[in-house]
Amino acid sequence: MKITITTTTIHIPYLIEDYVKDVIKYGRKDDVDFVITGDRKTPVEAKEYCHSLQEKYGIPVLFMDVEDQDIYLDKYSKLKAYLPWNCIQRRQVAILKAYEDGADIIILIDDDNYIACEDYVGHHLGLGKETSLSTVSSPTGWYNICEDLEDRQARKFYPRGYSWVNRIDEVKDSMWSKKEIRTVVNAGFWLGDPDIDAVTRLAAPIDVISYKRDHNYALEKGTYSPFNSQNTAIHRDIVPVYFLVPDIGRFDDIWSSYIVERISWQMNDYVSYGQPLVKQNRNEHDLWVDAYAEEMGTKMTTEFCQWLKDIELTKNTYLECGIELFEKLKKHIDNLSNDELPVQKRAYVNHFIDGHKVWFETMNMFSAVK
Repeated sequence: MKITITTTTIHIPYLIEDYVKDVIKYGRKDDVDFVITGDRKTPVEAKEYCHSLQEKYGIPVLFMDVEDQDIYLDKYSKLKAYLPWNCIQRRQVAILKAYEDGADIIILIDDDNYIACEDYVGHHLGLGKETSLSTVSSPTGWYNICEDLEDRQARKFYPRGYSWVNRIDEVKDSMWSKKEIRTVVNAGFWLGDPDIDAVTRLAAPIDVISYKRDHNYALEKGTYSPFNSQNTAIHRDIVPVYFLVPDIGRFDDIWSSYIVERISWQMNDYVSYGQPLVKQNRNEHDLWVDAYAEEMGTKMTTEFCQWLKDIELTKNTYLECGIELFEKLKKHIDNLSNDELPVQKRAYVNHFIDGHKVWFETMNMFSAVK
């Protein structure tokens, strides 16, 4: 099994060395490599640093600078023209490269995610296999994964992108069972500064001190909770529908997670949460800028997820389901009046749809190139 750890950064990625050491410590050196994408702001020393790690430890650590990415994306011209520079969505290039190189599991980390567990990669290795896991569902169709994290001041909080309507209609009677399931996403949790919305950060900052459970669990079909693009492993099967659309604020990974969840229900697959843990020493952010970038997604997520749930899927591969889902989503919003879906919201959803069309074309080109 081939595992690729990916990230994007505008810094020298010093934290990668801890991941390399952990891989070696637990005997996973022959199975793991790294793909890191830079940006126009990334110092040239980043590439030199990654090369030095490769030389020192004997593990492939590929750093793709601006020129490398331009050359690599020449064969995917539409994606190359679509993805902007100076954005976190450059990680999509690393995902594509890992996928093209045959990775079975692609692990996404941020450059402020510091290992906070033993055998980091080992916690992700259940992807794609039948595993006995607890599953959770709720009558509202939503489960707050942050219920399983302990804040230093015992505050209640929710993950970024969780439906605000369903924060009010709090789940009282979640239902648990245990079964043999196949997972295609494993979302690890965060100590320290968790991935929460900017409004919560402004009002009541959270400091996570522990994960309350001693095992991972999965969401039952029909139950939503978001997963993000940090400390998260995806199986290669979902890559054809996992696209981080630029220019939709801080909901690129969130709405993509809901797309994956909806299609996974059709494919009889599951999304799991829990280990491995990282500590997020969050890079500096302007929280008011973040709050603005979350506004439209926050307003629309509840109805967006209901749209997805109401769409009937009939296909039997992730790519086919993805194409079908977006075709039916487009028809649905086109049938809504401007009173039902105002112009600004319509433009937001259309941009999200258009981005996935580019990714579907890229996946079809990948198959042709292969």
